[in-house]
Amino acid sequence: MMYCSDSNSASNDSFNYSSLRCLYSWISTPIEGFAVSLSQYLSQRGRTMLAFAFVVYLCLVVQHIGQAAFLSRNISSIPESFYDSIPDVVFCPVFIIATLAAIVGSQAIIIATFSIVKQCHALECFPRVKVVHTLKHIHGHIYILEINWILMIIMLAITIGFHDTTLIGNAYGLTCMTVMFITTCLMELVLFFVRQRSVLLAATFLLFFGFIEDVYLSSALMKVLQGGWHSLVLSFIFMVIMYVWHYGTRKKYNFDLHNKVPLRWLLGLGPNLGIVRVLGIGLVYLELATGVPAIFFHFVTNLPTFHTLLVYVCVKSVLVPHVSPEERFLIGHIFPRPYQMYRCIVRYAYKDIQRDDGDFEN
Repeated sequence: MMYCSDSNSASNDSFNYSSLRCLYSWISTPIEGFAVSLSQYLSQRGRTMLAFAFVVYLCLVVQHIGQAAFLSRNISSIPESFYDSIPDVVFCPVFIIATLAAIVGSQAIIIATFSIVKQCHALECFPRVKVVHTLKHIHGHIYILEINWILMIIMLAITIGFHDTTLIGNAYGLTCMTVMFITTCLMELVLFFVRQRSVLLAATFLLFFGFIEDVYLSSALMKVLQGGWHSLVLSFIFMVIMYVWHYGTRKKYNFDLHNKVPLRWLLGLGPNLGIVRVLGIGLVYLELATGVPAIFFHFVTNLPTFHTLLVYVCVKSVLVPHVSPEERFLIGHIFPRPYQMYRCIVRYAYKDIQRDDGDFEN
């Protein structure tokens, strides 16, 4: 239910260059909601996919064709084309359905935000948050309380601060066009490095789609001072948060990597490590996949007792979509068997669901 109310975007006799922003926002809004909703059900088959292909998509196409036909005869109605194109007889039912569709579309975008945050966390680019999987049988349905509150606060601040849907539309249009342009650039890298396509094909893809999106993006940049700056500020804030977190995480990992406890020193302590070993299983979480971190030296020198069986647990996120169950756990000895010290590396891909319903002892 996106519309553009820019008074300079269109007139009865001419089509202004800045109208491209309105046109793109009008087209991209339902398409983005459709794509985000579909991405949450890619793992399903049957009725859901058929409904998207033959019902939802057809309704989207018919809606665009109808509004285009209406605007071709009523150019002056561009600022509020959605409302003006609805016949008075069915205005109330269509308005109610459109409102419900907007709620569903916003919910799909919120779910997509949860998924993006989860993947950023897997790539060590976002602070740790609690991820709740809401459905057992449908992959990708997650809920993050902290992100939900942040989205609510940001939306309330934007609505109260702007007091004008035109300014919000300018910020939204700049966001959509920037995302599409960045997606095209990343798609070129995927074609060349992942799909192993030729440089000519990747360059042709970038030039063709990049030129089209540059035209729309340049029209949106004209509205930076009229609300578009808000998108740039929010993007900069989140970029700083992600960079600082990634920088600190890598610094911590490099410190542990270069300050490992010497294995010769641990072997010299004997199987009991110089402390009293009591019955039980001790789990030590660490980031290193090899060696013994410096924190273990603190355990040995400050704790009077420790468990007989000691397991170093290392959870790693690998840069692949999925990890097969037989390759999930890698278990091996750290020292000779009398020491009873093991390392367990748990590997998760960025699309895997981390579950704790397994039988650890078996």
